[in-house]
Amino acid sequence: MKNITSSLIVSAALSSGAFATEFLAPFTHIHASKNGTPYVHSFGIEPAFSGRDLFIDHTFIDGDGFTEHETEIELEWAFTKRLGMIVEVPYAWEDEEGVSTKSGFGDLAIVPRALLIESDRFLLTAQAEIALPTGSRNFGGDTAIAPGIAMWNDLGNHFTLNSIVAVEHGFDANETELVYGVGLVKSLGENHAGHDHSGGKCNTAGMLHLHLEVTGHTPINGADDGDINLEGLVGVTYGLAQNCDIRAGYFFPITHPNDFGYGLTTGLIFHF
Repeated sequence: MKNITSSLIVSAALSSGAFATEFLAPFTHIHASKNGTPYVHSFGIEPAFSGRDLFIDHTFIDGDGFTEHETEIELEWAFTKRLGMIVEVPYAWEDEEGVSTKSGFGDLAIVPRALLIESDRFLLTAQAEIALPTGSRNFGGDTAIAPGIAMWNDLGNHFTLNSIVAVEHGFDANETELVYGVGLVKSLGENHAGHDHSGGKCNTAGMLHLHLEVTGHTPINGADDGDINLEGLVGVTYGLAQNCDIRAGYFFPITHPNDFGYGLTTGLIFHF
């Protein structure tokens, strides 16, 4: 019995050591799973897979008595195979009827993250988004933190599902809400790396990806406790080159009352 117990302890120690070593393993940029299924970024959902990518997105929103334009720069940077960070900085312009145009930086978002589970068809990443006000008089918000998990599922036949769930707490307003989203992606076309995808290095240039997303948030406390607020999005991403994608999407409110009528978003993704 002692020998069995000792063997289990040694096996667990070796497994823990190997897992810890993987966290410090060098990062290698890949575009697909070992099965050759493309890793595709959704529009409004952080990915479970790691990367070194630069996003430049511009969004237009048409609301009740106002229009808004926002340009956001987002950097996703993997330090190792499993550890990474996302940094987001938006700048917005808003025109409101009867009021002069206002503009300014939105909140800075910093998202440390760690890939915890990795298999050929499933990824799970833990993360904690930290929102820091930039001091903008017009668009500054609340200091907040949102710990959560992001997942990626290979559904087969080049269908994939990106999903996320988090609990966001705003410290200044002392408000907490549940944040969630799912994004279905259908990839069309052939990659250009042959049939050996063991390293996940397929070239997705020329591939077309169709998106259908639902994102939402539900306050957990406060006057709006329990309200469900949902938005939908349909979009497309196209691989211009091995290291560059272009994308566009149309988003709209699903539940009522809503804060806007519709929105359009376009962007470029550069892979390093």
